Amino acid sequence: MNLNKFNKIHFIGIGGIGVSAIAKIFLHFNKEVSGSDVYESQITKDLEKKGIKIFYEHKDSNLADDADLLIYSPAVPKDNPERQKAEKLNIKQMSYPEFLGEYSAEKNTIAIAGTNGKSTTTAMIGKIFEKAGLDPTVIVGTQVPGFEGNLRLGSSDILIIEACEWKGHMLNLAPQSIILTNLELDHLDYYKNL
Repeated sequence: MNLNKFNKIHFIGIGGIGVSAIAKIFLHFNKEVSGSDVYESQITKDLEKKGIKIFYEHKDSNLADDADLLIYSPAVPKDNPERQKAEKLNIKQMSYPEFLGEYSAEKNTIAIAGTNGKSTTTAMIGKIFEKAGLDPTVIVGTQVPGFEGNLRLGSSDILIIEACEWKGHMLNLAPQSIILTNLELDHLDYYKNL
C-alpha cells in the first residue's frame, strides 16, 4: 500500500494496541492523523503528546470532510456515526486487519501466530533483527522497552508482526514467513475446533 496517496487519516478505536501502531506509522510520514475512542488511556495520552487530535466519543463531526482514509478497529460496527459519514462522503474505509493485509503484501513479512507467546516472540525477533542491523519495522501487541511502545519503525522492507487470530484476522496478512508458537483450543466461537 502506497502510504503517500493518503494525507489525512482518521482512526476509530485509536486507543487499541494495533490501531495505535498504524496511526504512528502515518504520523511518522508527516500525515495528518486524528482518531476517536471511547476512553482515554496511556496509549491515547501518548498519541496526543505526539500531536494527534483524539475525540473521546463517536460523532460524525470527528471525521473531517476532506479525510482520505478511515481505518477502524474490527470492534467498531458499521452503524458507527464516523463510518456512516465516511460512507456518505465516499471516503475509503479499511478495518485494521484489512490495512495490515495490504501493508504486509508490500513488505518482506514475518508473521508470528499461535495461542500463547506471540507478543514475547514478536518482540524478541524484532530485537534480534535490530541488533543484527536489519532495521525491521515491528508491530507488536504490547509495549516493548526500546521500541516506540508497540511499534519499531525501521527503514528496511522487513515487517515483523504479531498476527491476531481473533475472527481470522491473520488471514488478511501476506507473510513470506510464519512462526507458529503453539496451537491450543481458543476462540471456539469462531474456529469451532482445531
